[in-house]
Amino acid sequence: EVLMAGMSQLPDYELHLLSRISKERKAELERLAPQNSNVVFHNGTGDEEYQALLTGAFALVSGSRDEGFGIPLVEAMAVGTPIVVSDIEIFREIGGTAAKYFDQENPEEFAKAIRGLSANDSWQRASEAAAAQSKKFSWDVSAKKLLALIQQI
Repeated sequence: EVLMAGMSQLPDYELHLLSRISKERKAELERLAPQNSNVVFHNGTGDEEYQALLTGAFALVSGSRDEGFGIPLVEAMAVGTPIVVSDIEIFREIGGTAAKYFDQENPEEFAKAIRGLSANDSWQRASEAAAAQSKKFSWDVSAKKLLALIQQI
């Protein structure tokens, strides 16, 4: 909801919603969107389309209130796409100082975070920070930690 409401302040940006949603949910979100806003509903994507959208994006955004981990954040950062995400604990853990955070109840904060990436060389710095942050995560390291934990049990 916060992303849809925030789009009223971002007329020069396009928001792509990738998740599969019901027709009813789409209608609810469309009612929240400002007139003539640039919102694209994908209703799910394949791997190739997802990668193309991720690498071509100005930023990956998420207004999530609750997440298990946030793999898309790591995927975005790995290709140098800045992340602008709601200020929840797991996103802080994953994004560290590389992410831009906003209150998931505040569309103005979301819009301000996006516009902030456009100032001077902010996008380039955020891209470099994202790529560096992503290096803290790997499947190999995760597997080794899981195996060590299992061996302790």
